[in-house]
Amino acid sequence: MRLQIWLAACGGVLLSVAAQAEPVSEPAAATAVAVDESRVDIHEIPEEMPLLSVRSNGFLDMRWTGGYASAAHLVPSNDIPHLQELTEANVQLKLGWADKGQALVDASFVHQRAWMYWGLGNDGQRERLADHDVATYRPAAIVSEAYGIYNLTERLNLTLGKKRVLWGPGLAWNPTDLLNPAKDPTDPTLQRAGTWLARLEMPMDNWSLSLVGAAKTTRQFSGIPSGLVWSPDNLPAGETSDNRPHFALAARLYALVAETDVNAMLYMTQLYNDSFEYKPRLGLTASHVFWNALEMHGEVLGQLGSSRNYVDGECVTSLGKIMACGAKSIGTSQLSDSGVRVKTLLGARYQFGENAAISAEYFYNAEGYDADQFGNFVKAATYRIEAAKLLGMSSAAVNQAFGSMMPTGGDPGSPQKFSFEPLRRHYLFLTYTHPQLADDFTINTVVILGLADLSGQVAPQLTWSVRSWCNLSAGAFITLPGVASRGAQVGGEGYTEYGLQPSLWRAFASMRVFY
Repeated sequence: MRLQIWLAACGGVLLSVAAQAEPVSEPAAATAVAVDESRVDIHEIPEEMPLLSVRSNGFLDMRWTGGYASAAHLVPSNDIPHLQELTEANVQLKLGWADKGQALVDASFVHQRAWMYWGLGNDGQRERLADHDVATYRPAAIVSEAYGIYNLTERLNLTLGKKRVLWGPGLAWNPTDLLNPAKDPTDPTLQRAGTWLARLEMPMDNWSLSLVGAAKTTRQFSGIPSGLVWSPDNLPAGETSDNRPHFALAARLYALVAETDVNAMLYMTQLYNDSFEYKPRLGLTASHVFWNALEMHGEVLGQLGSSRNYVDGECVTSLGKIMACGAKSIGTSQLSDSGVRVKTLLGARYQFGENAAISAEYFYNAEGYDADQFGNFVKAATYRIEAAKLLGMSSAAVNQAFGSMMPTGGDPGSPQKFSFEPLRRHYLFLTYTHPQLADDFTINTVVILGLADLSGQVAPQLTWSVRSWCNLSAGAFITLPGVASRGAQVGGEGYTEYGLQPSLWRAFASMRVFY
């Protein structure tokens, strides 16, 4: 019955807007190659274009997810639902003003429901928990992008608003991207959210210069920001402002050298998406296409010190020791370290016939834990959760005991199917996609593999274009537990990175209607 209702809604949306806008097709998941914006000349406007053009489109997306989370794993399963429903209503409005500029708004309302939580009871046995509020699954209004571009001269333009700036050529991951919400490696095209910024850009024929100032969202309500750069004064009881600015400055020089796209970037961030204060960082990217079929690319980001939380090994020798150390057991101890940290991504993508493609990318994360550091992390998590239970803390407090150790980023943007948080140092991303399979089907498979312990995720997906205006998709996320002997050995048990998480598998089905 519910499916009939959704299909009826599908047809209703189509009939109501058919006379207003052309149907648009969704790009195949994980097939988009990063396009350097400076290569697109926005001044090439046909003479017949009207003085003011208006175009609108969007989609209605409905996704149902079911899975299994084990309460026996180290990460608590209390806030992980076994069933979830997400509905996103999106509208995109594009305005063009001849050769003067353009504007775009990409906004969504997301309604979510989640239920059927399981966790460990006071007797240590797995039991059904009462459905409860989890911030991740609350309804939200999301402004992914809302910006205007004004052409000051033929070779100089100004951008104001919220925009996703694409500089790095990486497909699954971009270590040089310090401005935008991180994308989902299993579906890179899903993340559309940008950041609030002002950008001055000078696009030339074979090179361009960009200057960007970005503001961090310090507080938001249901996805709508109520504070930028500085925390607002009217904070709820119990919350205090740090009275410090949160922003990022960036300069990017792009050049086309011997048919190779090259970017050089300089960043300076102040409490933007990490704990660094007035931290300079350098980035370099390159991308080249060989024989019209093989694209090779690389990204490098260099910095001094690390904003990652590291565990003090002397505080995790026993439960009593970590309780005595308290908050001192973990912190940003290498924040002011003078050691060089380099994050590197090297990748290649080969295009087969019929638009099928396979890509492989290796990511080295210098801030990640080595074997000893990961072992200390696991010990600290084990003792903190045990201490919280001994003190009779609530399920929320037990979750917080582990969550406080995890890396934190900025505004996540759109709700993601999978969030990638690299704890270790070496990763491999493998992607195979085949659009136009049997005319209306697209298959896509992504593998994320932690090379330290061979744990990771496998994410297959099948999309059926029922009509040009309606897609049906089905997919799954399967956890690879890895090799325990290659993980951290604590108390006679081996722990792998993805073996920490309770979610063993998730499967989803979705329907997206375009207008």
